[in-house]
Amino acid sequence: MMHASEILVNILRGAWGAVMGVMVAAAVLGMLAQLVRLSGSAALGAPMITARAASSMLGMIVVVLYAYLAVPAIVRAVSSSALGGGGCGPAAELGQAAAYAMAAITSLRIAKATLISIFSAMSGAQTGMSYAISEAAESIIGMLLISIAVPVAAAFLGAC
Repeated sequence: MMHASEILVNILRGAWGAVMGVMVAAAVLGMLAQLVRLSGSAALGAPMITARAASSMLGMIVVVLYAYLAVPAIVRAVSSSALGGGGCGPAAELGQAAAYAMAAITSLRIAKATLISIFSAMSGAQTGMSYAISEAAESIIGMLLISIAVPVAAAFLGAC
């Protein structure tokens, strides 16, 4: 079971580099669009549109950095905890597989949230940015809650 998980993690690690390349390219294009909006509104003397364009650019930078730094950290944390985790028998293997599955789901939700925020910032909508940030935070909190609930349930059911 662990050998297949390690192969899958290595494949997804390579795919993550390609996905992040696409995300960074989309973010750069979005920031260029916001820069054009910012310079045009500054030339016309529209301070509200200028502030909105500047905040969209800053939001895109923050969300892309969060996705770029958070997902590899999640995978590293799950890999190190799965390799050194205690337990025995099928419960331990099931726990390790569940940890990999939760990390994959969390990484996918963060990537989806990042793309939503980039495209909403490109179009000038602010609701997509707040949705993306809340979805990323929700997935991290859900992963933490599951990591607490599974050992408690195993101890309650009498797993070794």
